[in-house]
Amino acid sequence: MFYKKFLSFLLFAGLAIQGCAHTYKERITSDPPGADIYWGYSQSNFVDTAYVTPFERSIYGQAWEALCYQVKKKGYYDSEVICKSSETGDRLLHFDLIAKPAEGTKAPVTLEQNEKNTLAIKQKYSETAQAISILLSESIKETTPTEQGPAVQYLERYLEDNGYKCYVDIFQSRKHRGKFAILINRYSSEVKFNKDKLTEAAIIAVAILAEHVRWNPSDLFFDYSAIFEVKNKTVGWAIISVEDCVAARKLFMSTSNIDKFTSFWKSKVQYISDTDPEPIL
Repeated sequence: MFYKKFLSFLLFAGLAIQGCAHTYKERITSDPPGADIYWGYSQSNFVDTAYVTPFERSIYGQAWEALCYQVKKKGYYDSEVICKSSETGDRLLHFDLIAKPAEGTKAPVTLEQNEKNTLAIKQKYSETAQAISILLSESIKETTPTEQGPAVQYLERYLEDNGYKCYVDIFQSRKHRGKFAILINRYSSEVKFNKDKLTEAAIIAVAILAEHVRWNPSDLFFDYSAIFEVKNKTVGWAIISVEDCVAARKLFMSTSNIDKFTSFWKSKVQYISDTDPEPIL
């Protein structure tokens, strides 16, 4: 009789203890789903768990240990890191992932970024001009430009300091009596280059020169040869007047928005296919 009562007591005690224990769930989700789950005691010792979201596991009758969590998915920026201290109860974690810009597209540029970019470009061009100011001062002395004279050397050096090796020639215009033409011919050995950046640097260089030499800018024409593509059409020549170069630089120096400068010179430049005959300057 006593033995039966003792067994009944043990069974009651076991049920009572079991009634005090709980099952706790941990659930990790993300938007979008399918993200790889990383965790560890700190971000420096994260391990790839081989689990992906949504993920769920359970523990019985004990507390969750302190852990930090992060999820990663291809095409998205890594999520924030969420650290949890030791705790009881259900542990629910959700991560909203931000998609990276599609390949071949650029992230939107804010007004503040645009202003910073413009300031950086202005500083770069200004420093380049100052570094070769001796050539510029010699160019001012020329009554007419000469082959391999200081004006030609100034333009070649300016463009080289900005990453472009070019031949420069300044000669009497065959098309406009009494005027001069500036020809910038990019080295054909430079296979990869940024068409817009080359045009931008060349325009600034020509404008600086034109504002210092004795010739009137309206007496100069600017042209350069560089094979590239515009709207799937092979282009070999770009023509813009030095007067427009000067106007473009003035706009560039007076605005904090590089896009206005770019839009202006693009409205003035004329691209010619390399299948067309060499333009008469």
